[in-house]
Amino acid sequence: MNRKQLAFLLPLALGGLANAQTAAIPAAPESKPGQCHALVNVPAKLASRVDEVVAKEAGETLEIQPAKYEWIEEKVLIAEEEKGIEVIPATYKTVEEQVMVEPERKKYEVIPARYEEVTEEVMVKPAMRVWKKSTGGAAALTGEVMRLIEVPAEYKTITKQKMVKGPEVREQVEPAKFATIKKKVIEKPASTRTVVVPAEYKTIRIKKKVADHKEVRTPTEAVMKKITKNEVVSPAELSWQRVPCDNDLSEANIIAIQKGLKAAGYDVTPDGKFGKGSRDALEKFQERRGLAKGAITIETMKALGVDID
Repeated sequence: MNRKQLAFLLPLALGGLANAQTAAIPAAPESKPGQCHALVNVPAKLASRVDEVVAKEAGETLEIQPAKYEWIEEKVLIAEEEKGIEVIPATYKTVEEQVMVEPERKKYEVIPARYEEVTEEVMVKPAMRVWKKSTGGAAALTGEVMRLIEVPAEYKTITKQKMVKGPEVREQVEPAKFATIKKKVIEKPASTRTVVVPAEYKTIRIKKKVADHKEVRTPTEAVMKKITKNEVVSPAELSWQRVPCDNDLSEANIIAIQKGLKAAGYDVTPDGKFGKGSRDALEKFQERRGLAKGAITIETMKALGVDID
């Protein structure tokens, strides 16, 4: 493998010299004699955060405990005491009379609270700037050219329940109930002697209220929902990282790198020729592992199981 091929495998990240005026180039790192470094793109580091949001707001339930009644016995007067003179006996007749046996009562119906779904947008990934490799044009003359692009923030729509109308109580009135009783009244009094007719009573059963209805209100807690958000811990940046020098990147090391990519699940042929397929697989491997991109770094080689130290 000649020096020209090795130089093709170690490009500068983020546009190299062609983009030096638009990207902040960090100062050269401290290095030991014999070591090589390249300017690479270190991706942003993200951290997940779990937040709790209200899925259903707090409210209350309403329970109506109906009034209590008891059956009791009561004597009612159906014929008053009367006096008369019995020469010609008095005559009587029977009449009907309406007597209340169950008073009017009220009945309550609970109409539950009504809810509706509302949606809300929450940011799950903030906007960021990333460098993207540009092809064609200046790239064909200067090597790799990187372009800074804006990646918009990502949002997620969540749905939650909101109470739009609280519970209500509807009142219904049940009328009083009556029973027809018969009682005897004088149709014609005695005309010759005084007679005493004692009062007459009848025992009936009636329903009497012993306790009024009662409303019991029980508060309900809000229902919470957990959502996961990704936050940028450290932004993407340009950084000098150690890379293998010309004499370190031998054909054997190239084959070892290709074997590592193949073991990681990429379609790579370990032939010692680092072509486009190997470069694409390396970039995908670095992106998946969160490694710096733009060169074959020592960090990437160690992640592939290749150690040249």
